[in-house]
Amino acid sequence: MNVIRILKRVTIDVVWMPVALLTLLVPRNRRLWAFGSSSGKKYADHSRMLFEGLHDNRIDADIRVVWSTKSDEIFHELTSRGYPVLKSNTFRGFMTTLRAGVCVYTHYANDHNRIAAFGAYKIQLWHGIPLKRFKAVSGLLEQGRAGRYYRNLHNRMLDLQKIMFPWANPTWDLLVFQSEVDRDRTGMAFDGTYRRGIVAGSVRIENLRKQFASPDCKPDEGDARKILYAPTHRALGRESLFEKVPVPDGNALHASLRRMGATMEVRLHPFQEREPVPEALDCGPVRLVDNGQCDDIYNDLHTFDILITDYSSIFIDVLPLGMPVIFLAPDYLEYSKDDQGFFSDKYSVPGPVATTWEEALYYCNDILIGAHDHWVECRRDAAKFYFDGSDESESAMKRIVDVAKRDLSIS
Repeated sequence: MNVIRILKRVTIDVVWMPVALLTLLVPRNRRLWAFGSSSGKKYADHSRMLFEGLHDNRIDADIRVVWSTKSDEIFHELTSRGYPVLKSNTFRGFMTTLRAGVCVYTHYANDHNRIAAFGAYKIQLWHGIPLKRFKAVSGLLEQGRAGRYYRNLHNRMLDLQKIMFPWANPTWDLLVFQSEVDRDRTGMAFDGTYRRGIVAGSVRIENLRKQFASPDCKPDEGDARKILYAPTHRALGRESLFEKVPVPDGNALHASLRRMGATMEVRLHPFQEREPVPEALDCGPVRLVDNGQCDDIYNDLHTFDILITDYSSIFIDVLPLGMPVIFLAPDYLEYSKDDQGFFSDKYSVPGPVATTWEEALYYCNDILIGAHDHWVECRRDAAKFYFDGSDESESAMKRIVDVAKRDLSIS
């Protein structure tokens, strides 16, 4: 966040200060939990999974839930499904959030109306085990004399904002980690901003295991095998992905897939969606899937046979499920130099690395025809590393709910 942006937010917070203070006088219902994600713009991630688990009474029948969104699309979609949903930027949405005893997040304060959520018990689920360092703790903002001056000014203004306007940068009552590695990495970025942190296990993996165990997951004989290509963004979408990872001629790409009896879905990072996509990645056996506001990649991850990615932490999520992973990363040296840096460990790349699409498809073909997969043990070891301390014998969702209920004295 830059200095100008902080000044704009401070101006807004000064205007809202009387309302924010008055919200502390409103009694909250500890059994009413509001869920949000991605600044109110997505119905996805850990929040969605815990929301649906509670709504369907799979975890705790005492809790009443509601989804909070700024999106008309999400509002109408959830209404049609029979889920309780509110528009956070309406009077009714504001008042419902104001009464909620618990607000659940996956990103930042804007997952909910910041003012209405001020006095609520806040659960931060976050949205993944980081593969790269958070920019705030990477040292990237402190390079050079000007960078250090800017960083010091930024931190002083942020500290002042937290004191004067505590609803703007909330203190999390419960920060949930998926594993000990997650505690080390995510906890570093949230240092000083949370009251309690627990290693609860992975809500996402719990959900994915159920999907992979479903009979619907098993393809019918003769069905095409499915490959998912899910790359991350380049410089928050400011740089071209396809200049750095050139796409081959469509005829060659499609012919390779047809020989394998495979189809491919392409899901770009939301930051990268503004870039025009080569025609080869959205025709024939290849389909480009838009990131709709109600679309969550984890809803149908169980339908794929292979994941092709690069520097996205999505590969960590599929490790416990045994899905083969291929890393298509021709710009590795440039990316690692310009970005905030990777956490260094031997499990960062538990799969073959390709520098061209031809190489990536060669590895896919080997896996699909049943050739020896040399990376099985490496993926298992990586899963143990990334999810160390995660107890699979107990539901992660139930553990989170139980801790919050104890903190709130809900019997």
